[in-house]
Amino acid sequence: MKLKKLFQSSFAKSVAMITGGTAIAQLMSALFSPIITRLYSPEEYGVLSVYTSILGLIVIIASLRYELGIPIAEDDEKAVNVMALCLFILIIFVIVVFLIFLFFGEPILTFLDANSVLNYRYLIPIGVFFGGAYKILLQWAYRNKDFKSIANTKLAQSITGNGVKVGLGFLHVGPLGLIIGQILNQGAGLGTLSRSFSKNNIHLVKKINKKDMLWSAKRYKNFLIFSAPAQFLNTAGTQLPVFFITSLYGSEILGFYGLANSIVNLPMALIGSSVADVLYGEAASVGRSNPQRIKDLSNKLFKNLLLIGLIPLLTLLFFGPFLFSFVFGSQWYEAGVYARILAFLVFARFIFTPISRIYFVFERQKEALILDVFRVILVFVSFITTKFLGLSSYGAVILYSIAMSIVYLVTYLLAQRILNQEIKKKENV
Repeated sequence: MKLKKLFQSSFAKSVAMITGGTAIAQLMSALFSPIITRLYSPEEYGVLSVYTSILGLIVIIASLRYELGIPIAEDDEKAVNVMALCLFILIIFVIVVFLIFLFFGEPILTFLDANSVLNYRYLIPIGVFFGGAYKILLQWAYRNKDFKSIANTKLAQSITGNGVKVGLGFLHVGPLGLIIGQILNQGAGLGTLSRSFSKNNIHLVKKINKKDMLWSAKRYKNFLIFSAPAQFLNTAGTQLPVFFITSLYGSEILGFYGLANSIVNLPMALIGSSVADVLYGEAASVGRSNPQRIKDLSNKLFKNLLLIGLIPLLTLLFFGPFLFSFVFGSQWYEAGVYARILAFLVFARFIFTPISRIYFVFERQKEALILDVFRVILVFVSFITTKFLGLSSYGAVILYSIAMSIVYLVTYLLAQRILNQEIKKKENV
């Protein structure tokens, strides 16, 4: 049976639109990557990895996760007030982050073994603003199923971010070029999403008021209470290895790991995330009224993602080191070894995580929080075990990959359980 027969036409079209836009964006990144890796050293790439990890930990809670209320708000008037609330929180949050790094940046970064980004700490609040604003506008696009604009942002981000990295690389500005490129990568998508909102929904701005913003803060408080800490822990599970690796093995090893991690995640970014985005948009609109449809769709997705994911998995297992050395330069051979190890982790993430968005659709933030606590505990255990046993960096990544794969499997199984519970509720009504 052909893949397209497994999806309803509107869903298939939406997935194809985002996947197509993401594919072009990833192709652009792939074309830029061999140039970038020849302009920057593994140590410089390691600095970028640390900066990106710090930014990822902060930006994920920049609007306290209230943005997740935008797609599921009862009507557009409520949704625009949720968005206004998010933007207000973001501005306050960025100011607080700036003050924290202004007065306490050095001890914080020293504690995290992130001294390599000490000279670039004032760029962190800028990255938080761009990243946070993009996430807010992205949720509005999900609400309106404006997948065309989302696809366009992927391309704009890739061209802008990578173009800046290459341009500054020729000027030999060091890690600063990579960091600025990373910041502008997020900023490039804001223009497209802002224009889409202005064109189709600008009239809703008149509906924004303090009373409805406060109502939104109370109505979606579970996102603040459960989702914000849960998502922080979720992100910590993927970003903590950066701090552990740089602490245990140094910036050069981190550079190898950072490149490997970004490359092996391309299938997830290309297909997995696109499918998850569209599934989320679909579930947010019909999930509560028809959970059986979401369950059927998720089961079909799993089977097909399982088959699709085998291609990059086997490719990296057999040819990873050779491909990295050939494409990125001989100095990056070791990154291919890490890519071979990480391939199993990414395969698990690829097939299990698209359905995880339903935790937000059915407002099951408490379960998501418990899972993320479990995730962080396993990450800490894997690296504490690594240090205790004196394992090599390869051993550390292997243990981490096993721990994360277990988490993704449990997340998938519990998501299926939630869907079954929602289906049973509908049957009993």
